[in-house]
Amino acid sequence: MTQRLGPAFLLPFLAVLVGVVAFLLLQDSSFVAAGGGLEYPLDDPYIHLAVAEQLRAGGYGVNAGEYAAASSSPLFPVLLMPFAGTDFHSWMPFIWNVVGLVLAAALWGRILWQAGYGASALGMVLAAIGPLLLNFVGVAYTGMEHALHVAASLAIVLGLLRFVDDGVIGGALIAGVLLAPLLRFEGLALALMAAAVVLSQRRLLRGLGLLVLASVPVAAYSYWLTVLGLDPLPGSATVRLDLPQGAGLVDVVMAKLAVNLPKTSTQALLGYLAVAAVLLFTPPVRASGRWLLVVAVASAGLAHLLLGDFGGMDRYEIYILASLAAGLLAASAAPFARRLPMLPILPMVLAATVYLPGLVSIYPAAGNAVHLQQAQMGRFAKDFLKEPVAVNEIGHVAWQNPNYVLDLSGAANPMARAQRLRAPHPEWADDLTAVRQVHFAMIYEDGLPQATAPGWARLGQLNMDAKADTLGRTVVSFFLTGPWDRAPYVAKLQAWQLGLPKGASFEFAEGIAP
Repeated sequence: MTQRLGPAFLLPFLAVLVGVVAFLLLQDSSFVAAGGGLEYPLDDPYIHLAVAEQLRAGGYGVNAGEYAAASSSPLFPVLLMPFAGTDFHSWMPFIWNVVGLVLAAALWGRILWQAGYGASALGMVLAAIGPLLLNFVGVAYTGMEHALHVAASLAIVLGLLRFVDDGVIGGALIAGVLLAPLLRFEGLALALMAAAVVLSQRRLLRGLGLLVLASVPVAAYSYWLTVLGLDPLPGSATVRLDLPQGAGLVDVVMAKLAVNLPKTSTQALLGYLAVAAVLLFTPPVRASGRWLLVVAVASAGLAHLLLGDFGGMDRYEIYILASLAAGLLAASAAPFARRLPMLPILPMVLAATVYLPGLVSIYPAAGNAVHLQQAQMGRFAKDFLKEPVAVNEIGHVAWQNPNYVLDLSGAANPMARAQRLRAPHPEWADDLTAVRQVHFAMIYEDGLPQATAPGWARLGQLNMDAKADTLGRTVVSFFLTGPWDRAPYVAKLQAWQLGLPKGASFEFAEGIAP
């Protein structure tokens, strides 16, 4: 058993302190940039909020009476259900991300203490830099489910560390195995590996119990989607694959590698896999039994390399990088292996070359970009248009909107997803707007090739004078989708235009209006 020096709370407290202070500084700069209000740096949290509203009303999706798996997480919209329909509802992602950040940082510190770093200088440095270098702060800032997923993943790592050290299957392992896949489907790999480690030590009943906890809730969710008439995977996951009909597993893997391998964060993951290979052949690690932890996190890391995503405001891969860092640092702290911790630190530093510049130069302005563009689209749709609308960024427009929102990206509309991904014919969006009697559209025009029809009338475009690193485009085009009377819509646009914040402007198309 590894000797642990110092109080158990010291490293978790230090990690939480650094993480929370950095998060508050980032949020403060974001509040200021966005005019003093809460604004998430992505449109996606508002999709989750819209799904939570429909769940409260007995539906699932972003439109009443239309089922759609628009959320990438089975569990996160459920957590957002409280206060739906009130002004406070917009704060629910913020609250849950603070919870996720605190839990993730505390678990990071606890893993280091459990591993044996204790109150040493190295232990305190690792506790302090982990939440920054591994982007815990940036992930919490996005307002998505990823901060909670990082926490659930680290709970699995802590639980496995306790198991290989002391044979104990505690609450952290059980909670992590249950929650990680429900927060993100990617969590299945680490959860299943945890069950495999327990089974490998001939703990049959407990290992099978963990296997059931990891797989049955996710399988039940997928089955429920099919009962609703949907695909077993969320629409957002299918849209991200962006593969033609008939593509197989090999096609998916090759497409993922082609996109991900040039990224620095992917190279950091490859670095961790290399460190894992070294540790597996290191006698002190083998003798300690912590090699099982190395196998678990490395196997999950390999699965993410082949099938997972990287990027998306640096949020998709953090759970596995944090799990690899924590697991390999724990294995490196095995007795008589005191020089090994430098190995897992190197990929962490490499990853930080991506994440730290983002925290400083990109993230603070991201909320303002959403405020200038997508929040203004939502304001127009809900306060002025007040009728069905087609968009390809649905969150702000769909949340707290009683009117129908046609998602041309396809994440919340299976028909649109099929039209867009499966060899779309020219003018394919015209069919969808006709079926739903949608007369108005706000879209990234060059982001939906061959979507619009010649009969669509371009009324103008929303421009923004700000960085748009986390947005799809800087210009949103406004259309009438048929030969409708333009005058009422022009009048609404003129009234809405008066309330645009500094940095946003609307430019009418030639011949439409002043």
